[in-house]
Amino acid sequence: MPHSSTMTPAGPSAVLQKVLQNNSNLQAVLGEVLSAERKDGLSNQVLRISAQKGVFFLRIGQAGSEALVDRFAEAHNLQLAAGLGVAVPPVYMDPDRGLLLTRALETRQSAKKDLPDMLGQELAQLHNSKLRFEGEINPHTTYAALRKRVSEKLNGNPDWSLSKDVSAVLPDLDRLMADVGLQSQLVLVPSHGDLSEANCLLADNRLWLIDWEFSGMADPCWDLAYAIQEIGFDAEAERRFVTAYESGQHRPIDRAALEVMKARCDAISALWAVVQLLDRRDPATFAPFALERAARALKQKPA
Repeated sequence: MPHSSTMTPAGPSAVLQKVLQNNSNLQAVLGEVLSAERKDGLSNQVLRISAQKGVFFLRIGQAGSEALVDRFAEAHNLQLAAGLGVAVPPVYMDPDRGLLLTRALETRQSAKKDLPDMLGQELAQLHNSKLRFEGEINPHTTYAALRKRVSEKLNGNPDWSLSKDVSAVLPDLDRLMADVGLQSQLVLVPSHGDLSEANCLLADNRLWLIDWEFSGMADPCWDLAYAIQEIGFDAEAERRFVTAYESGQHRPIDRAALEVMKARCDAISALWAVVQLLDRRDPATFAPFALERAARALKQKPA
């Protein structure tokens, strides 16, 4: 459960007031603001707002995330996914400012045991939809862009450095990405791109996928591998997840390709965390994350 804090002069109210001062349209959508709470987010600020016109979640893009996120592509893809019924419909979007407002839904933790089956079915629906998302998720292109940011930051500022243990894994990750080869030439499908447990919302007796900022057209194995790794499915949950997906697809997936993609996803997640460290974000959060993902990527590298 995300940590929240009540409204204080230096907290959510100050952030929200600044946003509303620069955006009268958002103020009109909300009406009078009654209270706000800050929710933890790795890439963004998130506020839960009780207002005259309802209860909402407001996503505010964090400084530093703009280089990694195309907010206009996100807005396009989110609208398509909401039309398909797999995403919470946006109430208000301002891609220029990284703002996204959605209505709050009541969640039910009791349905968590059904997540592997529900997510497999939902992914099959999304991948079969023939929607055309903006942007493309290519593991090697993504890794190269992150690696370039790391090198530029380290070379451009001599005062910036990484701990020895984090620095030591970078060459290993580079070798891993080279060894697992290029992305297979498959038909790309509309993909969420960031299927962590926090982005799977169980509400209203169904599953909603939220946070579409890294969505795009991708190898089907990307969503599958990312979900297995980031949600932490055990062997039985993974079996149910893949079985539900294959049932919706009416064909089996390439298991060898899925194992390769798991290693790629973890390598990219590790390098993403290194970028957060160089953006001067909390080392107690991002250093362990980087090391854990790197260790798992290297351990699971296919022979």
